[in-house]
Parts: sequence; C-alpha cells; structure tokens
Amino acid sequence: MQLETKVQIARATLSLLTFVASLFLLGVLVIVLCVGLQINPFRETTTSFLSAAFAGLIGVAALLVLLNVATNVSLIADAKIAKLEIEPRRGRLRRWALAFVVVAVAVVGVVFTGTYLSKERYLAVVHTQADGILKQNGTLLDEISQALASGKPDDYKRVSEIRNFLENQRADLPQLTVIYSGRFEGKLAFYGINGYIPYDEEKKVYIPTYFRCTRNLDCDYLTNFFSGQRAEVLQKSTFRDDQFFIYIPVEGKESRFVLLFDRRNSYGKIGS
Repeated sequence: MQLETKVQIARATLSLLTFVASLFLLGVLVIVLCVGLQINPFRETTTSFLSAAFAGLIGVAALLVLLNVATNVSLIADAKIAKLEIEPRRGRLRRWALAFVVVAVAVVGVVFTGTYLSKERYLAVVHTQADGILKQNGTLLDEISQALASGKPDDYKRVSEIRNFLENQRADLPQLTVIYSGRFEGKLAFYGINGYIPYDEEKKVYIPTYFRCTRNLDCDYLTNFFSGQRAEVLQKSTFRDDQFFIYIPVEGKESRFVLLFDRRNSYGKIGS
C-alpha cells in the first residue's frame, strides 16, 4: 500500500471516528436526560431504533479505532512520517467543538419540546374521547349521582359497574376513578372508586377507599368543588414519569363527583 494511501486512510478514519464519537456523546446526552428526568418524547418503535443505533455506534467506533491505529502504526513503521507534508488544519478542532455544542443544544431542545408536545397531544386526545363518552352516557352519570347520594352498599357496587363500563369504551382511554366526598368527624374527606371495590357480598358491607389528593395538584381543586364552588375541567401533567391527569367535574342532580382519567405514558409521540 502506498504511503499517500495510508495517510488518506488515517485521515478518513480519524474524521469518521470524530463524527461517530460526537454521535455517541449526543446519544449519551439524550440517555442522561431521559433516564435522569424520567421522560421519553419518542414513540416505542423510534425508541427501539435509537437504542439499536446507539449500540451499533459502539461497534463502528471500535472498528474505526482499530483501523486508525493500524494505519498509524504502519506509517510509523515506514519511518517516513517526518518527510510527509502534513500540517494540522488550523481551527478544525474549534469548529468540531462548536458544531458539537450546537447539535447538542438542538438535541436537548428536541427532547424537551417533544416531551411537552407529547403531553399536550395526549391530553387533547384523551379529553376529546372522554367528552364523547360522557355525552353519550348522560343517563349513567345521573345514576352515579343518585347512587352516591343514597350511600347504600349496593349503590356503590353499581357505581363501580358503571365506571368499568365507561373506562372500557375506548381502547386508548386511561384509568378512570370516580371521586366523591364525605365527612369524617365533621371534616371533608375524599373517596375514590376505581378498578377494585371493597364490597362484602355476604354481609352487604361497603368499605370506602380514601382518595389521597396531592398538594399543588388537586387538593385545592377538589376541596373547592366539593365545598359547592363551580369548577372547570382540570388538566395536569408531571414533567417526570409522564403522568397525565384529567379531572372532569360533574354536578349531578343529587350529588357531586369528579371523573379522574389518569395514565402513565412510557413513550412520547415523536417518531413511529
């Protein structure tokens, strides 16, 4: 192999290695953001593809390192390295560093923007589906209001059955919890009915389950609504864990309650 060819191979492999290393570092940056903050703006297929590409970069980088080292060893062995007119290109390292910083900032922007858009899009889809289901089942909402007002064990069982029916009207609809209020030693308390209802068939006894509200999320909202104030639909999402909450207040003829749709979304909406 001619000396000039070896020099070209050494330069090409070094450039490619620098490019691959930059992609690898960007991948590490994305992984740190997603894992550290527990967010993921990418869909499942895109996440799998990026994971495979990241693993592939490791193999490509290892191959380029071996090729570059072998070529440079060969050049040194020729003992003509001093005669080559090879001069470092001024500003090349600076341009590489600047380009990497720009791309890194863009990647961070994509991750955070994608996470935000994923949440907004998901909330809009769920809200639309929930509104459609509730409009089609107004009589069932009235029945929930009557059942909660009566307070009989069999009525709570009926509320659970209606909840199960509403939750399963759409494939992508998240978990549904019926939140209602009560009194414990004169203090306002919140109770919830979701997938499981503690009901004793033999003794006909219903043991209510407390709904634990979260400060700065829904405590004030629920307190105000069950105290008689008007309330609008509340949409909340956490930055970490991709948790989504949609509170739909219902002012029934005989009692008030809130329909809570919530779900943990592991994947975002970027990609496929």
